[in-house]
Amino acid sequence: MSKKISIFEKVLYGSGDIGLNAMYTLFSSYVLYFYTDVIGMNAAIIGSVILASKIFDGISDLIAGQWIDTHKGKGGHCIPILMKWSIPLVVTSVLVFLVPDTSIAVRVLFAFVTYNLFNTVMYTFVGLAHNTLASYATDDSVSRSQMLCYKMLFAAATQMVMANAILPLVDLFGGQKSQGAWVKASLVFGLVGLVFLYLNAFFVKERIDNEAQPENILQSVKVAFRNKYWLMTVVIQICCSLQLMFNLSISVYYLQNVVGNLALMGTYVTLSNLPGVIVMIVLPSFLHKVSKRNLAFMGTVLCLGAQIVFCAAPNHNISILLGTALARGIGFAFIMGLVNAMTGDTIEYGEWKTGVRVQGVLFSAKSVSEKLAQGILTSAFGFFLTAIGYDGLAEVQAASAVTGIDTFFRFVPIGVYIVLIVILIFYRLDREFPSIQKELESRRASNAQ
Repeated sequence: MSKKISIFEKVLYGSGDIGLNAMYTLFSSYVLYFYTDVIGMNAAIIGSVILASKIFDGISDLIAGQWIDTHKGKGGHCIPILMKWSIPLVVTSVLVFLVPDTSIAVRVLFAFVTYNLFNTVMYTFVGLAHNTLASYATDDSVSRSQMLCYKMLFAAATQMVMANAILPLVDLFGGQKSQGAWVKASLVFGLVGLVFLYLNAFFVKERIDNEAQPENILQSVKVAFRNKYWLMTVVIQICCSLQLMFNLSISVYYLQNVVGNLALMGTYVTLSNLPGVIVMIVLPSFLHKVSKRNLAFMGTVLCLGAQIVFCAAPNHNISILLGTALARGIGFAFIMGLVNAMTGDTIEYGEWKTGVRVQGVLFSAKSVSEKLAQGILTSAFGFFLTAIGYDGLAEVQAASAVTGIDTFFRFVPIGVYIVLIVILIFYRLDREFPSIQKELESRRASNAQ
């Protein structure tokens, strides 16, 4: 029988993303900028480091997912990881910014090791444990979807706050070109994140035991790739990850070099995320009335329309830049707020189709695709910056660099939205889910007798 949970626990679960995003927003938004513009490392070299890291990152996600599905400790499958790994996560988030002032080879090696300790190991296990926790807390589709909507609500709110807090805090600690200032800022955000991760570890409960767990990781991967709707949500998540990269990372280069005003970063990200906070507050109440697919489709069309308007506008029209950011923020809130809930529904579809329930691996393999997308885009953008003549330490960039950044920022997102629209046209799990859930409950009742 489906197990529903209180609104308090749903909201508390969602607040765990304050903990994750307090650290990860700083990392994902500014690590490339830190490497190139603060400590003067070559953009192409850093792009290669990040791309190489994604190979290990993908492996670690699958290992983490299989571990969660097949290992149970005190408190369940996910809670022990939150308890034991959250402090090391904070420590490694600070180490990323402690690159020594020494030879190029040592700096590259240090960047590679610390980047992977934080992103590939610690963040992978803790982040995946928190993602999967919702599916171990309840198997009721609406309750789980609401939990994951609250998670995305807090993610959007935290990203918005971080966008306005990071640079002022760095300035307070010594300025944007001071390495020590970034180290201190990372420590502050890490300690804030730790509080919310431990609140989840102590007060969110696991209620669902996996009675149809996979035998090994190979079986888990096979089950995942037989799940057509999961594959669709993977593509949706990749598109969401790419859009987030534009909002939080590539926008730094656009605002600094094309617009000529990096101080707009806080306003830009606020307008991109504030609608998401509002939308995701009311979104859970719509889940009984409108399908997830239709809501996501509507949001994608709005994003595409806003991006086309932005592409047609002059370079320095700040009103259109910020206005279209607001419109995209509204549309993107529907997509980002629902993608994890859609992934959660594919767990039951996969169990119904194959007889094997893989939760951690489905979320982890989705995470693999998300990180690969971010890594490939970051690496590609790093190579792109080098190709167009970008110099992070130059006071004035070459005209070719400014034009290249402008073109990249305007036109690449259009392709992302077109892919989303095509995928959502073929996504029909919402209408099939009630009968799938009913049959699964009948199977479980028969097995229990």
